[in-house]
Amino acid sequence: MGERTNHMGLIAFFLVTLLIYFWLPVRGGLKTFLLVLIMLSGWLSIFELVSILEARPWVFAPILIVIASVIWKVQRDRKQQMKKSV
Repeated sequence: MGERTNHMGLIAFFLVTLLIYFWLPVRGGLKTFLLVLIMLSGWLSIFELVSILEARPWVFAPILIVIASVIWKVQRDRKQQMKKSV
């Protein structure tokens, strides 16, 4: 149980730093530092996600459904914007 919490903590850290980097007005050296943290934690999160999926393959289906629905919504919104602009 403790290992799973560590996996989720690293993934949560990656997501929080990513949100801070894109949505808060951070400048200069702090922005560079956040970018380095994002790259390192993102790289490690990939390995953590793979280990979670190896231990529990049934987790993969909901992840694919979420990714597919996000891609579908983005494409639908782009098509609607194209129709409005013409």
